Amino acid sequence: MTDCIFCKIVAGTIPSIKIHEDDLVVSFMDIHPLRRGHVLTIPKEHQQQLHLLPPETRAHLVNTVARIAEAVYRSSLKPDAVHYAVNDGPAAEQTVPHVHMHLLPRYKGDRMSFMMRLLRKPFDLVTGPVAGDVLMRDADAIRAELARVS
Repeated sequence: MTDCIFCKIVAGTIPSIKIHEDDLVVSFMDIHPLRRGHVLTIPKEHQQQLHLLPPETRAHLVNTVARIAEAVYRSSLKPDAVHYAVNDGPAAEQTVPHVHMHLLPRYKGDRMSFMMRLLRKPFDLVTGPVAGDVLMRDADAIRAELARVS
């Protein structure tokens, strides 16, 4: 789909800070993160909802995100937990109509700050992305650990 921002990332026509890429999926840093280390993983095939993906692609997507989670746990981010999220359709607040799975590092006692970030997200979309050097530093830390868990 030519108007889909995620399809443009897959095609390489817009830049992204990639964590992982293979024949079926791409993982990259969210430029409007809810947390440091917020990673998005998408199938290369354009589908809007998870259940529409071929079963092997769906399984590979989830397995890839689990491997990235292990790398995030081992990285300098050192989260206490991770939050997996799929907003599956417009009524679920899916803002990009392409399947994508969020992986967010979480920390003990971060409930209030996490909720405040969720509420602030629409304003962040207007003010622009997070600085690339911050995203790159976290990406480098995650990629280094991903190489060890692969």
